Amino acid sequence: MNMTNALTRLRWDLDDIDNQLLDLIEKRLLLCATIGDSKRTEARLFLRPQRQQALVRRLQARAKFTSPEAVRHVWRELMAHSLQVQAPLTLLLVDDGRRDRLQRLAREQFGSAPGIEWARDARSALSRASGEHVVAIIPHQNDLQLASGLHAFELLRDEDGRPTAWAVGRVNEEATDKEAARSRGNPWRPNSWRKRPALQLPEYDDDQKLKDVEKRLAGRAPIVELNDVDILSCRLAEVANGRAILLQAGDCAESFEHVSRTNTVAVAELLAEMAARIEAGAACGVVRVGRIAGQFAKPRTKLMESIAGVEIHAYRGDAINDAVAAPLARQPDPDRLLRAQEHSERTARWLASHVPDGQQPIFSSHEALLLNYEEALTQYDELSGRWWSGSGHMLWIGERTRQIDGAHIEYVRGIANPIAIKYGPSADPDKLCRLLEALNPERPRGRVTLIPRLGYKHVEARLPLLMRAAAREGWIVPWCLDPMHGNTQVTGGRKTRDLDHIRAEIGAFFAIALAEGAWPGGIHLEVTPDDVTECIGGKSGITETDLSRAYKSACDPRLNRSQALEIADFVSEQYAKFRQTGRNA
Repeated sequence: MNMTNALTRLRWDLDDIDNQLLDLIEKRLLLCATIGDSKRTEARLFLRPQRQQALVRRLQARAKFTSPEAVRHVWRELMAHSLQVQAPLTLLLVDDGRRDRLQRLAREQFGSAPGIEWARDARSALSRASGEHVVAIIPHQNDLQLASGLHAFELLRDEDGRPTAWAVGRVNEEATDKEAARSRGNPWRPNSWRKRPALQLPEYDDDQKLKDVEKRLAGRAPIVELNDVDILSCRLAEVANGRAILLQAGDCAESFEHVSRTNTVAVAELLAEMAARIEAGAACGVVRVGRIAGQFAKPRTKLMESIAGVEIHAYRGDAINDAVAAPLARQPDPDRLLRAQEHSERTARWLASHVPDGQQPIFSSHEALLLNYEEALTQYDELSGRWWSGSGHMLWIGERTRQIDGAHIEYVRGIANPIAIKYGPSADPDKLCRLLEALNPERPRGRVTLIPRLGYKHVEARLPLLMRAAAREGWIVPWCLDPMHGNTQVTGGRKTRDLDHIRAEIGAFFAIALAEGAWPGGIHLEVTPDDVTECIGGKSGITETDLSRAYKSACDPRLNRSQALEIADFVSEQYAKFRQTGRNA
């Protein structure tokens, strides 16, 4: 067959697919019209936004080549037209002087099918939404007061992520009642952790000031939305199933001083390049999660240190105190929590705005260390009856705070966000399984990720025991190796990490996963796009004598850009070998 005939046949195939798609769309619309006829006598609105969001999330997780945004766009339009054949919906927009912007945001959320009308103020719009087949689009405000039966079910945001307007209407009451009943059966609340022993929390001198800061934080909009949290959960389920890879990487501890659009874009581009290199060898998609937009606090082995014979607080991250080695600077200050939220919100907006068309998003993650901060930013979704942390898409619990009866585990067990648990060489396999049961009793995949941080000297002895215990109890979880923290050494008074040790632990991770029948789900790294000299070895030739040249980390050593890409190439090679060896076996 010549090239012309081959192209002609391909075009015929496309035409045939188009015909099938149209037939299915019309069939869907006919079913929706039938549903509408059966409910014609009902007075309530047919909106079921939670079901629509769940459908889009499921399809986004299922898609292999179609971007999440394309899935959302196509099904938004399809569901909008389906709703119109059931009962025509009107969007009632409150005129705030920026009609074009508000109309564009409404169309982006609700599609082109609904009619648009304008209201002079929020009160009149809400009045019509109470009794008609109307969704009111009203300017965003934190103290929104709604009449009984109305729900603010969607927050519309500008291109830069700023909250702009609420979508308010009458949703399916039966679904809402069921979800509310489910919530009433869960005794967990965002402040439940306060009844448990809490380690690594700073001690503040002024309790009233801390309470005032917590109140101010609670009045702020969430940094991340539940829909994006759920999308990440679906992606991590794919990792657990062996169909995707988790790349979690970023700064050891973000600093207020270096928060900028330029730095955020540099981190995003580094993660994108690392992911592309890993994907080349792995032959499957990479879920990118940054240690970013919230990683402003660090646990410490020693909470105090001696400087020139004076005992002062150890530096514990910019959300707690200052890196400057002076008593006043190191005193924990509650106001820093407000600054951490502001910098995180800015970074999250820059991160979201930098994602090129057709690419997967970069999700944000940080250690859930400061529980008063997390509690204040915890949100409640009325439709699904779920709580979620508005501080970041994914939270992790560190080696020092994973006590099963502790405050940190109590907090994360109640939120809908995917969570991760870090495990060091002292990890007990049986305790691991009890912790998984406490955090994930219903066992949806992607809910909990395990991050072993064992070190190249211990990984071969400890990791098989953890994997066997999880498999014995039927747990299918993403295993994401952290080859950084277990390989820290002190040279010339500075912390550093050797790339040879990092590679050794990565190689052992893949070999063990193959032997245990587990999927090596990903890699967790501390990296920076900056040209620092904090880790030794690798093609860059950094040695111990180079550490002082550009050692900028205020806490732990990070891989610089060239070292991070070198490790990404090594990980890519390991995936290629893993797949080939598995096929041969």
